[in-house]
Amino acid sequence: MISNLKKIARFLEKQILWCLPHKMAHKIFYYRKMKKKLNLKEPKDLNEKIQYLMLNKYGKRETELADKYKVRNYIKQKGYEDLLPRLYGTYQKVDDIDYEKLPNQFVLKANNGCGGVIICLDKNKLNIKECNRNLKKALKKNFAKESLEYHYKNIKPLIICEEYINDGTGKNPIDYKINCFDGNAKCILVCSDRDKDMRLRYYDLNWNYLDYTAKELKSKKEFEKPKNLKEMIKIAEDLSKDFPYVRVDLYNAKGKIYFGELTFTPSAGMIHSMDQNGLNELGKLINLEKIN
Repeated sequence: MISNLKKIARFLEKQILWCLPHKMAHKIFYYRKMKKKLNLKEPKDLNEKIQYLMLNKYGKRETELADKYKVRNYIKQKGYEDLLPRLYGTYQKVDDIDYEKLPNQFVLKANNGCGGVIICLDKNKLNIKECNRNLKKALKKNFAKESLEYHYKNIKPLIICEEYINDGTGKNPIDYKINCFDGNAKCILVCSDRDKDMRLRYYDLNWNYLDYTAKELKSKKEFEKPKNLKEMIKIAEDLSKDFPYVRVDLYNAKGKIYFGELTFTPSAGMIHSMDQNGLNELGKLINLEKIN
């Protein structure tokens, strides 16, 4: 009963916020999530500046590039088609997926936001009913309403199936998230153990540890510096040239680099996984004067 009431309250909140003037909605939503006021007049840290960009900058182009299917065209245009995971198929609805024709290992995901990713390591063990149920939920999500990320509003929901990137760990591959500002890479977030208990660790471009991670998510592992790190940084800078801020997510499986996605609004501009020092330092790197 309590669970149902919470769902109803959350639904009503989303509907009300969607109808309010955007700035007001952001201030209310931000305060509820972050427990502090949102400063849009003089935004300072990374979260505040992402909020500012959502309200004042992001539009059609960010919509195209946030779409996990359409972004593949951008990667091809930039000359990095070889970084794209092999595409096995696209589907309008779950009933269109012919699992018999898929390889033993693959990844299914919705193109219209975060989450909704199914990683299949052994097709014989895959619970297809549960998989389809999760994909249906992902297709129905509207992140414009869920988290006021307006550039997701006009993405046509789609399921895509890509190759599974095997980095030899037998788990979800390690994710290298390169934070870029006006085409300049500044730091790298290494994301591991996403299938169980996600852990994070930040490095600078010379692979020196940066103490930016919130305590509860800090990884105790010391990750090995990728041998082709310079190439990864070059790719990220090429892909991010035209944007005040974007996180370029890459994988590195046995020395081969793969493209993951472009993320303009990590955690919808309400990042809890980074401490305030990290948020302040990265916030300094977004130049809003250029936009204004």
